[in-house]
Amino acid sequence: MKIMRLFTLPAVALALALSAAPAATASTTAATTTTTTTTTVHIVSADGGTTVHAGVGDTVQVDLTALRDYTVTWHWYAPAAAAAAVLTQTAGSADPNGNSHATFTASTAGTSDINAIGRCVPDPRTVCPPFVARWKVTVVVS
Repeated sequence: MKIMRLFTLPAVALALALSAAPAATASTTAATTTTTTTTTVHIVSADGGTTVHAGVGDTVQVDLTALRDYTVTWHWYAPAAAAAAVLTQTAGSADPNGNSHATFTASTAGTSDINAIGRCVPDPRTVCPPFVARWKVTVVVS
């Protein structure tokens, strides 16, 4: 009994001391994070003549591949948007091999065409036809 009292007394004293101490209050605030998901719309050469849809804030990536036709190769100039207010161009380039690339951000709701022109690069001792190739995709942003 004496041993039990020796252990019980300090435990009771500790419990009383803790209950007399002011309770600590933890302030918790919930942080709400709003994330906007953007999508990348990928457009390639085969999409020419079509209409694609994108949302405001989406990225529109255009990759055109050079076209080999008998003794000539059609090289693409970098694509450009007809309505810069709808599709803001952030990058654009034409590679030495004839491929071209462009990146746009869908800035506001509306419709814009993306156009590119292909020029003929003939093989040695050949002649190009007297025209250029035109490529177009219509992008509807909503």
